[in-house]
Amino acid sequence: MMKINSLADLKTEQKRLLQRKEVLETDIITGFEKFKEELRPLSSFTKGAGNILVSKDNGILGNSLGAIANFITRNVLLKNSGFITRLIVPYLVKNSTSSLVENNKSKIVDWVGNMFSKFAGKKAV
Repeated sequence: MMKINSLADLKTEQKRLLQRKEVLETDIITGFEKFKEELRPLSSFTKGAGNILVSKDNGILGNSLGAIANFITRNVLLKNSGFITRLIVPYLVKNSTSSLVENNKSKIVDWVGNMFSKFAGKKAV
């Protein structure tokens, strides 16, 4: 910063500061654009992982949680019940679990993405 002694010096300094402000704003915008470009692979990865993990027909997450719910219902909760109950109720629990996972797909994928980014951030430190 220069020492200002006159009105001409003040106007010159104002022009210099406005030019400096424009340069800094441009640097911020380009830095933000670079940051967005760096995040694109992570974004596409989480979208792809979401489609693999949870899909309407054959999602890994839905099938896994459904099978776990089926096993727990059949072998733990309904261990001493009748044949028909052990046949029907676990099937209903499995289907409702898969539907619950499908209905909350975006929340689950966001949660998985957040966990992935937290673990990736901790390794970088």
